[in-house]
Amino acid sequence: MFATYNLLKKISVFEINTSVFMTLNISNRLWALILGVLFMSVSLNVQAQAGKTDKLLKKANAYFKTFNVVDAEETYKQVLAEDENNFEAAYQLGRVNNYLKDYREALRWFRKASEIDPDRNDTVYLQIGLAYKRLNNYRKGKEALNEFITRHTTNDEYRERALLEIAGCDFAERSLAGRPDFRVKPVSFNSTAGDRFPSYLDQRQEDVFLSFASSRPLPKKKNKRNKVTGEPKDADIYYVVKENDSTFGEEIVRFPYGKKRINTKGNDGPATFTADGLTMYFTICNSKKNINGCSIFESRYNPVRKEWGKPIFLETVAGKKEIIVNSRGKTKQVPTDDRQPFITPDGRTLMFVSDRGGGEGGFDIWFSRRLGTGWSEPQNAGEMINTPFNESSPFINRAGNRLYFASEGLGGFGGYDIYYSDGTLGNFDNPVNLGAPLNSTYNDFGSLWMDDDSLVYFTSDRPGGAGSYDIYWGRAIAHPKVIYDISVNGFIRDKETKQPIPFATAILYEYQEDSSIIEIGNFQTDQTARYEFPLESDKNYKILGNALEYLANEEEVTTVGIEENKELTQNIDIELEPIVIDSAIVLQNIYYDYDKYYIRTDALDDLKYLIKILQQNPNITIQMGSHTDSNGTESYNKDLSNNRARSVVKYLADNGIEPSRLSWFGFGESAPLIYPELSDEDEQANRRTEFRITSIEFE
Repeated sequence: MFATYNLLKKISVFEINTSVFMTLNISNRLWALILGVLFMSVSLNVQAQAGKTDKLLKKANAYFKTFNVVDAEETYKQVLAEDENNFEAAYQLGRVNNYLKDYREALRWFRKASEIDPDRNDTVYLQIGLAYKRLNNYRKGKEALNEFITRHTTNDEYRERALLEIAGCDFAERSLAGRPDFRVKPVSFNSTAGDRFPSYLDQRQEDVFLSFASSRPLPKKKNKRNKVTGEPKDADIYYVVKENDSTFGEEIVRFPYGKKRINTKGNDGPATFTADGLTMYFTICNSKKNINGCSIFESRYNPVRKEWGKPIFLETVAGKKEIIVNSRGKTKQVPTDDRQPFITPDGRTLMFVSDRGGGEGGFDIWFSRRLGTGWSEPQNAGEMINTPFNESSPFINRAGNRLYFASEGLGGFGGYDIYYSDGTLGNFDNPVNLGAPLNSTYNDFGSLWMDDDSLVYFTSDRPGGAGSYDIYWGRAIAHPKVIYDISVNGFIRDKETKQPIPFATAILYEYQEDSSIIEIGNFQTDQTARYEFPLESDKNYKILGNALEYLANEEEVTTVGIEENKELTQNIDIELEPIVIDSAIVLQNIYYDYDKYYIRTDALDDLKYLIKILQQNPNITIQMGSHTDSNGTESYNKDLSNNRARSVVKYLADNGIEPSRLSWFGFGESAPLIYPELSDEDEQANRRTEFRITSIEFE
């Protein structure tokens, strides 16, 4: 399309030049010859340009197929530089950024692809829906997913995935509206590399040891590194001593390394241990036993020598699968990919994840029973647990009556979610999603449960961690019985008119002991604009009011000191200020010293207030505007005010506000509050900063 446009553009130039040729009285035959030569030149140029684009696209696709996403991204962008309407390059850039976990950028490219050619490939709408879901925009996500279902009428795995993700959006919205059951934080031993799969090591000692797999770089070893994350490709098995829920001993111990030891030159872990801590089961990937996957090994500890024995390949657990090796359909038998072992507390059942045939699809959970010194033929855990998609990381609690596992096929938040299912092997109940904050729109898996299932350690690649994957802990929140006679209610009103705002939202937050807050209630008002929440005694709360085209506002409320059941209040009204697009709002205490643009300490309170407004209203974008006094030249003051406004934007971005929500403009001396300036105070008043809301549609 782009090449055609250029051709038409050049032909129009020829038409303009026709009059020139005719005024020179060039014969018709000569004119035809000249025009033919020029047209042929344009055609060859178009063909050359198309050929260059095709070569770049082929090169980019080759990079992508080998997971070289860094070079693939650069080359796809070169394709778009040649042909800005190249659908495939835009679509593939969305896939590249999915791999890089930059879902905002992925969404941008998928949307561009859909704008280039809305009917080229209906899966682009599936990708748009998944990107919105990753970014916690469930409404937009469902819109795109429903658009995909409308266009994609074939009952295949893509349609099944879309339906699953729509159900997941509905579940996520319900889960986030309720009160959380866990507090979650990262552990202290996470590294800048990937840390995964926490496990018991030995609880017979006074100390509690935890094992985990990590890709952290090793000293004095040449580490093969992932081009995207920069971390080593291969993992090893480590252990630490637990001090409390989130902190562990400073010493992080790597299991012995070598041919006859636990850690090898390949990719090792995760590990699981018998209750006595004397037998370990773990995986070695890309070894001689399984070049293209993982296999399970066993190692036993010698208490006398105080060393782990040589890993033994569990041949009775290993399986075979048939794969196609060429375009003619030739097949061969290769080892199955068996990983993430878990040994039950009694040491009699080994569970693991495998891609072998006979399951529900993808990676399923399997188990094998102890038979003397060997293991039985593995059995599938069944369709109640396994789905046509992938399952991960089985774990049975110490009581033996609950299976924890992760799945990407049960319609949760997105990626892998952590579930539990009560029962016993072969007789499990329907899985239950553990909800937020244990689960997120990213991958959450590899859970280890302690303290009667009130303490959990798990793996997640959610944003904000130290590395590509991190280990988090979650402690169950003890919710006391609600005393429903203590309640708060009121109206959400327009601050200027005092009239109720129909169909507004009130959100109840509870302050925790560490001063953090969690959302525990969400109330959608009707046309009366009245809200109501039940409260618990001895708690501190805040209520956030919000409505379309208004700035959110909040009110504090406490039940501390209430010793009897009663209705707390009838009249905590929340007043919201209407949003007026492009109307200047002056920040009263952000002033500047003469000829300076740095942020003064007396401005911090107002800037924190502005950050609070932006956090409460994540859908608005703003423009910062700065003004100077009349000292200096007009051009100098223009530059100075521009720097002042930009310094505020930088401060906001450094404190967690998305930069794409912020812009700035320097007014110079063009719009003084006081004119003429007759004193230092007048000049100070003119050296001010304001903000304007430019949009309420930021996604």
